[in-house]
Amino acid sequence: MVKRYHSALARRLGQNLAYYRRRAKLTQEQLAEAIQVETLTVSRYETGAALPSLVTLEAVSMLLRVSIADLLEEEAFPRSEGEEQFLGTLESLSLDERSTVIDALRTLAGFFRKHGSRPRRTPKAGSRDLD
Repeated sequence: MVKRYHSALARRLGQNLAYYRRRAKLTQEQLAEAIQVETLTVSRYETGAALPSLVTLEAVSMLLRVSIADLLEEEAFPRSEGEEQFLGTLESLSLDERSTVIDALRTLAGFFRKHGSRPRRTPKAGSRDLD
């Protein structure tokens, strides 16, 4: 007999998994092949009829480049393309490099909060005014 979960957690995981899979432009078949399960298994995950093991969940999160927390999140908030690009860039860095980038970003954000953003002035050709 097949277990039928259909719990709130299983449904939420399934909806988020389907969302992030489609965002990664993967079919159920492609995801199934990548995580070494049957296509029907991926379908059952997405409908909440089955739950993946923790090992499988980790493989899915790595493949889709999202955290396990993102897959389990109650209200998944889609990120903008810019946010996704930024996070992708961060992922390619070492932990020390990430820390440096985040510190620089905090400093820059603080500057904009304090001074507000203003339109960029483009220097005239030949001008030494670099602002």
